[in-house]
Amino acid sequence: MTLQTRPETTALVWFRTGLRLTDNTALHHALAENEAVRCLYVLDDNYLRSPDIGAARAAFLFHALQELARSIESHGGQLILRTARTDVPQVVLATAREVGATRIYFNEDYLPYPLARDQRVRQLAQDDHIEVRTFRDHLLVHPDDVRTEDGRPYTVFTPFKRRWQNLLRIPEPYPTQPLLHRLRQDRRFPSAPPPALADYGLHLSQQIEPAGEARAYDRLAHFVRNGLPEYHLQRDFPANPNSTSRLSMHIKWGTLSIRDAYRAARHIGGPGADKWIDELAWREFFHAILFHFPHALHGPMLPEYATFPWQDNPHHLQAWKAGMTGYPFVDAGMRQLNATGWMHNRLRQVVASYLCKDLMIHWQEGERYFMQQLVDGDWPANNGSWQWVAGTGTDPRRATRIFNPTLQMEKYDPHAEFVRQWVPEYGTARYPRPIVPHEIGRQRFLQAFAHTAATRHAARQQNPAQQTLL
Repeated sequence: MTLQTRPETTALVWFRTGLRLTDNTALHHALAENEAVRCLYVLDDNYLRSPDIGAARAAFLFHALQELARSIESHGGQLILRTARTDVPQVVLATAREVGATRIYFNEDYLPYPLARDQRVRQLAQDDHIEVRTFRDHLLVHPDDVRTEDGRPYTVFTPFKRRWQNLLRIPEPYPTQPLLHRLRQDRRFPSAPPPALADYGLHLSQQIEPAGEARAYDRLAHFVRNGLPEYHLQRDFPANPNSTSRLSMHIKWGTLSIRDAYRAARHIGGPGADKWIDELAWREFFHAILFHFPHALHGPMLPEYATFPWQDNPHHLQAWKAGMTGYPFVDAGMRQLNATGWMHNRLRQVVASYLCKDLMIHWQEGERYFMQQLVDGDWPANNGSWQWVAGTGTDPRRATRIFNPTLQMEKYDPHAEFVRQWVPEYGTARYPRPIVPHEIGRQRFLQAFAHTAATRHAARQQNPAQQTLL
């Protein structure tokens, strides 16, 4: 009698975001469906050499890759690093052939460049008779699933959230741990050396959050204990270190499962958890906006606002970047960003409003600077938030909501604890006067916006088809 043995199948898991072993959809399915699993990360010049990459974000990524490699090695495996100057799909397919993989697994991404890149991988893999399996992991609900009754994408957050909540189906965590022995391999494959910032002309001057799966889950546990129960009450007070989760960079790179974040909040429950889940919904809303309206990556969501008379003032822009506007709440936020690669969410709104509304400098200047400085810089959230503040996004009515930086400080930093931490010269003769007083900037912006809005309204009256966006 001849024993029938199961033929060994080898899979290649291509990591992009989702830089973790825990609750990773593509990884779990690869381990469950194959006898051997190899792991790949491609260092993509299209991303790492773009003008919008900053040292903080790259440093966090590189540290996350080191931690992921250690985790894989602890199970006898290897994270193969490869570099790509232009054609990432060719590198992925070449690696699959090298390791003998008959299947490629990866989690989906929804921005224009990765969508086109991943489609090219599918085409090349089909030519090589390699199966490609993709999975939903980065979001709680696929952005194409959240539509109105007549099939249109939502462009207003509140109805989007209601529909999104009705679609939530969160599975139990994947039982991956018993399968991790399938990462073990007898020989190592050629791999690029661990990346360094200097390789990409970058230098880190900020003190950033440590990366890695272990750090992410420790921070989630800390927030659940110390911040989540009162998040709805404390989230706008930047002097309170537990007012926000500080998980944004871990969620952006996937060192934390978004499902585990949601499960933790739902397990605790209460108004704090509900409010924090609202923030998760905002993240998914902005992803959906760029999925359906990718032109917003390069200009205003509402094209009629492309003619808004933004001011070109390099002196004011540099003062804003340096935290020297003369408004302490604004300056404290910018100095926190420049020193740590992170900024409290309340401050992100205040500093954006001051740049766009008081200084009337183009929102894309702020958008790019944030992407260059933030360790958690993520195109959907960053682009959506800047357009929301500027009034060029899905809700132009927000343009007339202009934050008064003095009143914001009085309300959310009444004892100047946060300001004094970052602006030690506040209250002395060394602190500058406002470069543009708020009332002057506010009135100038409102007049310009009223003129642009009237022009937009007249154009839509002449061409009703333009009204289908909103």
